Amino acid sequence: MATEMVDEAAVDRGIARTSVIIALRDDLRIADCIASIDEEVEIVLALNGPSEAVLKLIAEHPRPLTVTEIEDVGNLGAAYNAGAAATDRQYLLLMDSDCVFAPGAVRAMVRAVLTEPVVKGQVVYGESDGLLSRLTARVREFDEGDYVSALSPPLVYNRDIVSHIGGYHFDELIHWCEDREFDFRLQLAGIPVVYLPQARIHHDAQHGFANMRSYFRYGVGEGIAQETGVFTTPAIPVVWRFFEASRTLLHCARDKGAGAAAYYALLKAAFHTGTAHHLINDPYRVRDRYPAAAKRARMVRSVPQHSTKLTGAQLRRLRRSHWEAGRRIERLDDLSVFHPAPGPTTPSVAGQALQQQA
Repeated sequence: MATEMVDEAAVDRGIARTSVIIALRDDLRIADCIASIDEEVEIVLALNGPSEAVLKLIAEHPRPLTVTEIEDVGNLGAAYNAGAAATDRQYLLLMDSDCVFAPGAVRAMVRAVLTEPVVKGQVVYGESDGLLSRLTARVREFDEGDYVSALSPPLVYNRDIVSHIGGYHFDELIHWCEDREFDFRLQLAGIPVVYLPQARIHHDAQHGFANMRSYFRYGVGEGIAQETGVFTTPAIPVVWRFFEASRTLLHCARDKGAGAAAYYALLKAAFHTGTAHHLINDPYRVRDRYPAAAKRARMVRSVPQHSTKLTGAQLRRLRRSHWEAGRRIERLDDLSVFHPAPGPTTPSVAGQALQQQA
C-alpha cells in the first residue's frame, strides 16, 4: 500500500533544527565525513585532545562548523554532552569521524525523527582484502548491527527525551559504553528505537588488531558502569561470563561463521581484560567522582554484553538502582509529548512500516 510521507516543507524545517554531532580527536577522515553531509544542518565537532593537523583542517574548512572542546581525552559521553550543550537545536544526530553518510541518509533520518523520538540508521561495515578486516566486519555486524538498539552511530533523537531518561544525555563516568547505557534508560522510559535501514552510513574498513583495543576499552566502561549501578553485575561472575560467552560464540559461529566466532573469542578476552584492568588500576581515575549512592546492581542473570535488550527483572533492578541514585525514570506511555499527533498526511514511521506490511 502506498504511504503518505511527511511533506518536504516540514522536513526542511526539521533540517534547520538538526545538529550533526561528531566526537573528534586526531582522525583526518573527518573531512570525508563532513563532505558526506548533504543537507544544511548544523555540524558540531566535539573535540577531545585534537591533533594540530585536525585543528588546521577545521580552521581552513569552508563549511561553517560549531566547535567545542573537552579536556577528558577519550570520553565519548562527555564529548557528546559537550556537543549537545553547544547547540540549541531540537534534533541531535550522532556520527563518527570514520564513517560517511550515504546520499539522502541525513534527510531520511530527520524525516523519521519528526514523528519518532529516537531513530537508528544502518551501518555498512567496510572491509579490505585482509582476513582480519573481513572478520572485523562480520563481528561488528553480529555484535552491533544485526539487532535494533540505540548504539551509535547513526542515531538521531529529539532532545526532549532527556527529561524522561534521568535528566542527562550520556553518562560521563563510564567511558566507551555511553550509548549502551543510553539505550538502557530509553527502555526504562518505554521510549522505542525506530530502525530505519534505508538511512545508511558506511564505516571505514578496520585493519589489524585495532578492534581489540576498542573491545578492551568497552570492557573498562563495563567495569565502571557495573560499579556505579547503571549496568547490572552478575552475582556469580565467573559462571555467568562462561555461560554468556559460550552461548554468544555459538550464535556468532552459526550466523557469521567459525572464523568470525574465533576472532570474537579474542575480542571477548580483550573485553574482560579491560574490565579487570579497571578493577585493579582505575585507569580513568573515576572512582573519586562516583556519586555517594553508587553501588553494584547484582543479579544472577546479568545483561549479556552482546545485547541491549533488558528482561522485566533487569528493568526492575536498574530502575531501582536509578531511584536509589535520585533519578526516577518512569515508563512513558504517551509518546505524543515529543511531537504533534500525526495527521493524515504525516503518519509516524512506525505507522508507515505497518502500512507497507499490509
